[in-house]
Amino acid sequence: MFTFLKRGITNTTANTQKFIRNLVYRDREALDPLLREEDRHEVPSKYTNVHIRMPYSQNLRVQGSASLRTALVVLSIGAASHFLLFLDSVVDNLLPAAMPFLLEEYTSKEKADHAWELFVSSRIYGLAVGCFIAVLLSHRNGRKLSVILGVVLDIIGVIMSLLITYIPYGVGVATAGRLLNGIGQGLVQTAGSVMLSELPPIKKRGTALATLTMWACLGELGGMLISLDSILGRPSCWQWAMGFPLILLIPSLCILLKAPESPRYLFLANQENLARKAMAFYQNSIDGKQSIEEILVEKQYISKNKFDENGNSKKSEDIGLVNYTMERLKDGRFTRPLLVALLVQTFVHLDDWLWIPYSTQIFENYGLDSGTAQISSLLMSVPQAFISIGLLGCFDNFGRRTLLIVPTILSALFGFLAIVFGLSKSNGLPLLATLDLAVAAISGESAYAIVPELFLANDKVLATAIAGIVQNCFGGVLTSFLLTALNSRGVEKVLIPFVIMNVVYAALNYKFLPETAGKSPQEISRNYSQNLPGSGIFTYLKLKIIS
Repeated sequence: MFTFLKRGITNTTANTQKFIRNLVYRDREALDPLLREEDRHEVPSKYTNVHIRMPYSQNLRVQGSASLRTALVVLSIGAASHFLLFLDSVVDNLLPAAMPFLLEEYTSKEKADHAWELFVSSRIYGLAVGCFIAVLLSHRNGRKLSVILGVVLDIIGVIMSLLITYIPYGVGVATAGRLLNGIGQGLVQTAGSVMLSELPPIKKRGTALATLTMWACLGELGGMLISLDSILGRPSCWQWAMGFPLILLIPSLCILLKAPESPRYLFLANQENLARKAMAFYQNSIDGKQSIEEILVEKQYISKNKFDENGNSKKSEDIGLVNYTMERLKDGRFTRPLLVALLVQTFVHLDDWLWIPYSTQIFENYGLDSGTAQISSLLMSVPQAFISIGLLGCFDNFGRRTLLIVPTILSALFGFLAIVFGLSKSNGLPLLATLDLAVAAISGESAYAIVPELFLANDKVLATAIAGIVQNCFGGVLTSFLLTALNSRGVEKVLIPFVIMNVVYAALNYKFLPETAGKSPQEISRNYSQNLPGSGIFTYLKLKIIS
């Protein structure tokens, strides 16, 4: 995060600058309303310099550091979304402390367990719902409204969870609270990740997106720590452990309320004056000028794609969300990167679904006593938290593909070693699980940076939401039977498909994933054909049948 506090962020690469200039010069007439030359009477040379009209007059200047303001907004979005994984890890250790209360509320342990399962899983389903609502809101109202509404729902949900032991039907109220909390996180996670890809300069875009995984790791670690029986994991105060996120959510809401909308969204929505004011808030004069130039080129690129080969206007976003979604799915430049995004986000750090919610149970099954297993689960999360923080300082110095594929291969290797060597020794399994989660933190930061980078601005929210919905539905299905499989089959057999999938995941990403680091959205978009996936095969078969 400290990289955002640096002044004088470096310029975009020479290749990107050349690409942007060529497009700007070629389409000068289309961009002229948004660009201003210093002297319109000057005879233009072959390569006339383009001067971007930036709002640095006295009335548009914002006091203070743009880097600091951007950092606060970036950190607030992460705290209101991925840090809330705290609420998933905290319930893993709270069940023993909560069981006396649950047995008082229900007539049998079986009913108490069922109520707790519903309480825990409601957040996962809420996440999927929140991703869908984010598309509905962002389709017309931009990014900020979804983010603010999501944070408000987060706060309400946490407060409702705190009431679990104090009001009649408290378990039902708390379950509804976790559902609201999941919806809120889904809203912030979807619209917020899009904002993170649009607020900083292009060279720091990856670092901003990588903070999401940092917050996720800190949330997982914090939940395991605060739920220890030596802190709040006791029958007398266990419910208060679920209220800790309020310490971050309330200041995050205050910061986000004062922050402007995404400048990129405002430019593409033809709200130029607001866009320039927002750009002055988030970026300094040098970075802001380059970002506006890149946004205008993207706007021109999107405008060109609204016309077919005959020059007729295609259906626009005014046709409604459902029809708009169907139209976008017919375009290979949306569907092809969407398939890549689904692969990248759904199966990244796959082993997290195993270790994070069930590590304590796994360690107990292999010889550790309850207290030692709980401490081992906590210590298992410490290295990944430090790695995710340290990686922010150099994240944009590496390619996204490298940071995704190499750690995934290492994760498969650690899983293989756990199968072959670690299971017969209880001390060896926690060590291998720790190494597995450590490399997963690296691949996770890369994955959450890649997904929004694959799409143009008008497709980011829709694509990110679809990826989030699929990921959470997959995780919900997987976790619903994973504990039963662990208890009946053993972790050594459960790990086998995880290792195989990690190898397949690395191979598929090596084959199909383009590099997105340091590239503009339109540059990335040019990697994909307008034809739908598989259309070439159908054309070939059709020609064969005709012939």
